[in-house]
Amino acid sequence: MSPNQPMAGYFPNRISKGAKVLSRAIRSELPPWVHSLLLRSVPLRQMQSIAVACVAVATLGRLLATPLIGDGAPFLTFAPAILVAALMTGPWGGLSALIYSSLVIDYFWLPPYWSFALASASVGLLTMFWLFSGSLIAIAALVRALVRTLVDSEQRARILASEMSHRMRNVLGLVQAISRQTFRTAPSPSDYQTMFEARIMALGRAQDLIADDPENPPDLKGLLKSILEPFGAPRFIMLGAPTGVPREISATLALLIHELGTNAVKYGALSVPTGEVTVRWERDQDGVRLDWKETNGPPVAAPSRTGFGSRLLKTAFPPDLGVASIAFDRDGVQCHIHFPAAPVDSGGLTRSIRSSSAVLSA
Repeated sequence: MSPNQPMAGYFPNRISKGAKVLSRAIRSELPPWVHSLLLRSVPLRQMQSIAVACVAVATLGRLLATPLIGDGAPFLTFAPAILVAALMTGPWGGLSALIYSSLVIDYFWLPPYWSFALASASVGLLTMFWLFSGSLIAIAALVRALVRTLVDSEQRARILASEMSHRMRNVLGLVQAISRQTFRTAPSPSDYQTMFEARIMALGRAQDLIADDPENPPDLKGLLKSILEPFGAPRFIMLGAPTGVPREISATLALLIHELGTNAVKYGALSVPTGEVTVRWERDQDGVRLDWKETNGPPVAAPSRTGFGSRLLKTAFPPDLGVASIAFDRDGVQCHIHFPAAPVDSGGLTRSIRSSSAVLSA
């Protein structure tokens, strides 16, 4: 048993607990009734009903206040009613409540009373009421927009926390699988450390490219240059148009390219001064075809045992995310990789990493 096997569940569990804490921290603090009142879409008939109800309550309240304040302050209870209608139904509901309120106020509390006619002084009061109520409707619309933005942000944050937990658990599973397989094949502890660190650095460079621009897939040429730079960039010939690599397979592709480079330096074309590696890719109707071809190196023979690279090559991608094959031609190793040219479903990363982890752990 590898010495790091007892730690197999430690880091994923820590990541899971951290993600749960983050999820609780970003959980919406708004009560459910706020969501139902401010975020729902109200049909026109229901909108008018709410506006009429708000004005009716305001009218009743103003009638009850008449013995105390007389006919003064006719707008006292109607401004809050318009604000409530605008908050519950949006600007159009608030505007409807404003129109209904104006008619009621004009009829009952503005001279000449019990008539819809307006005196010159009443026109000025009603104009001021419209300006003030328009401000309330605008404020209500802003509040509804802010609440919707807040809720959308909270939902995105919850999705991000869940995705972070999901990805980190699987990436750490892949790291542990690499560690176990490297321990099995390393001749000595010092070789284990060197090989393991090199593979983790390759994985890390791929993750850096993803993190630099999380909205877009990493560029294939940039990924290749990043992974192959430690092996001597001038000895690689890269030919191909700008192409994106689906983020779901970038980590696995980075490990696969790193293993090809490592083997080329140890046994293949890059083990001699004259050797070169040509990496060519092109788009086809099914995705991207990438060809790795070593030339001017020593004679090549198939390996006698199955190592990390061979295991990874056989299971680099699930069937729906890509395929890889290798040929040990005498003139040089050739590897052919085919993968989708566009990002695939969000579960692809999980399946790709789990597939590699499971086989590397075997």
